[in-house]
Amino acid sequence: MPPFAKGVDCAVCGRLVPADGIRILASRDDLVFVELACGACRSESLGIVVASDGVPVEGGTYGEFLLADDARFREALPIDLADLQAVRELLDRGDLDALVGRSGDAQGGSPA
Repeated sequence: MPPFAKGVDCAVCGRLVPADGIRILASRDDLVFVELACGACRSESLGIVVASDGVPVEGGTYGEFLLADDARFREALPIDLADLQAVRELLDRGDLDALVGRSGDAQGGSPA
């Protein structure tokens, strides 16, 4: 059976994205670029599958995340309207620095 024939977990909600929700965008050497369309949370994600000895690796890491992060992701709720409103309000107060909590210089002053 080819790797991922049964699907993969959604990076957003953790539910199964079946094989028909996985679209190969490009393939080069030992890399395959895929698009995942989750029917459960309606998110779309991009992924890179790295082959080892010609066989894509299942398990291991998810990008910069480890398998140990899996439980945390499964417990996370999907992004909702309240989350979007909170981000909009933060951005209304400034740029991306307002969103990530940076403002002014290291002493907390205003930018020049």
